Amino acid sequence: MDVRMATALVGGVGDVAAFCRAQGISRQTYYKWQARYLADGLDGLKERSRRPRSCAFGTPAGVQEQIVLLRKQLADNGDYNGPETIREHLAAESVPGVPSRATIARILTRRGLVAPQPRKRPRSSYRRFVAARPNEMWQSDWTGWHLANGKPVAIAGTLDDHSRLLAGIGCCHGDGTGELVWSVMSSAIGRYGIPMCSLSDNGRVYCLARYAVDGETSFEINLKALGCQVITSTPYHPQTCGKIERLWQTLKKWLSAHGPYPTLAALNQALLDFAAYYNTRRPHRALHGRTPAEVFHASTPARPAARPLPGPFSVRHNHASPAGIISAGRYSITVGAHWAGLPMTIIRDGDHITIFTGNQLVRILDADPTRRHQPLHEPPASKARTRR
Repeated sequence: MDVRMATALVGGVGDVAAFCRAQGISRQTYYKWQARYLADGLDGLKERSRRPRSCAFGTPAGVQEQIVLLRKQLADNGDYNGPETIREHLAAESVPGVPSRATIARILTRRGLVAPQPRKRPRSSYRRFVAARPNEMWQSDWTGWHLANGKPVAIAGTLDDHSRLLAGIGCCHGDGTGELVWSVMSSAIGRYGIPMCSLSDNGRVYCLARYAVDGETSFEINLKALGCQVITSTPYHPQTCGKIERLWQTLKKWLSAHGPYPTLAALNQALLDFAAYYNTRRPHRALHGRTPAEVFHASTPARPAARPLPGPFSVRHNHASPAGIISAGRYSITVGAHWAGLPMTIIRDGDHITIFTGNQLVRILDADPTRRHQPLHEPPASKARTRR
């Protein structure tokens, strides 16, 4: 400020050139400060912003306002509202001159809409894996939620590892049960086929090996009957099932924005609405802005390793007759009289047929395509008659 005051005093400096050399400033700077002092007094000597009045490459004010508005709208909708998602929405709306992700992040930070997270682990430090094809691996898990009256419910889901497609979702009262997780898996298989591999955590509805209990859960038994490989994650390592764990965060944020839900039926309908939105309309950051449905249908799904060649696939629901027989397409299959009248789910993959009632395995068979009726046991070969 002393140098500026000296330059401001008109006539106070005898040799301007020598003064500027001694102070390390240019003569243009000397006369600039002098002019500012004459125009504005002491205020004219204060440091001013060097920001340009305009920038030919700057983001238009209208686009900046649209970015801020999208940030709020996505948050109110219970959806992710980060810079990449905002950029994808701007591109989908054909906004001219869509800024880069970094520019959007700077705009949000400048507006005070980003909370600093200095301790957050960088994304580059994670080791990621992705299945090469749809249906190569499904991740399954359940999580807790609540109805409007505070009663606890369990939400189970199954997610395709390759495409992030939410293949199945459903809920029940209380904690997750074997019936719930299998009904969700069965529904997913009916829509998208049998996965090659199933990955889950070590919850009791999925696996018993970690609890020193002999036997297998119905979830494991049923999937193995379909030819699906069943694996579980390392205990206390949720990152292995990280894709579906991350899905729960997205889902709960969405449910909080659209709920609460007074009944289980209302929550189930909301879950179906979320699945449709998540699969077909919501751009996914990990998929470079594409939807899970687009990625899932972009390539041929994998199949169980035991039956790599595709065949006729169908899922049917029927009741066993009083004689313990059910119809499955062109086949009439005996399951036994003790299953009479019970609802059955018949999953056919080529000539391999698997039958369930609820989450209980009833029968596995490879149908004989030369006969319509498939008996419970193969009849013994007829004895040849002896001649006298």
